[in-house]
Amino acid sequence: MPLRCIASSFAFVLFFGLIGLFVIPSLIVYAFYFAFTKYPEDKFQYLASIIYKIFFVLLPRVTLEIDLKNDLPRSAIYISTHQSNLDYPILGSFIEKYIIMTKLKFKNIPFISLVGHLIGIRYLDISNSHREPKLYNEFHEALKNDRNVLFFAEGSRYDGVKLGKFKKGAFRLAFETKKPIVPIVLSGSVKILTKGNFCFSTTSKRIIRAKTLDPIYPDKFSCERDMLKYTQNLMQEQSDILNQRDLNV
Repeated sequence: MPLRCIASSFAFVLFFGLIGLFVIPSLIVYAFYFAFTKYPEDKFQYLASIIYKIFFVLLPRVTLEIDLKNDLPRSAIYISTHQSNLDYPILGSFIEKYIIMTKLKFKNIPFISLVGHLIGIRYLDISNSHREPKLYNEFHEALKNDRNVLFFAEGSRYDGVKLGKFKKGAFRLAFETKKPIVPIVLSGSVKILTKGNFCFSTTSKRIIRAKTLDPIYPDKFSCERDMLKYTQNLMQEQSDILNQRDLNV
């Protein structure tokens, strides 16, 4: 077995081992807070973020660098670039009180589905068009209660160079709720784990970078399309800067 496959196997065992250690005490904490707060899953999600941070500390030859703005809004629509499945724990390590839409097909595995729901994952079933309005209603409700919603801007993974066409949903939601968009640009994860592969692409030392940009407010734009184009250009520009930084390392 190639060394890079051994490394990815170790990462897989490490991640799910940490999750396994985390789940039972977290469910106990969740059950305790269930009767006393409207959002008991916040405690569960907080403990998950600690696990994600531990994972990246223990993951060999991978360094995670997060560049956060100090004045992020209390409630916002985060949109992120997307390169690999490593992006989920990256984002979950620093975003709080969020829900995220994903196409990952874990919903039919009862216990995993429950844990995913408590972590904030909402599954988009593209074969069931009746599910989408229900999800958007939940997003509206979350933002109304000063929480956060997270989207992958392109709706899928990209190659780390040229961003794909952005989906409109996040921008429509911003105009409907008057909430800002907070862009997040990720760089480096695609060089470790590419789409459709189990084995890592390399065992060389790699840096994954996550950078939040200034909030973008919908009242500065005349329509969703203008906001989308502005945001995509901004995120592409920042992605190019991060990629160039990687080349110079």
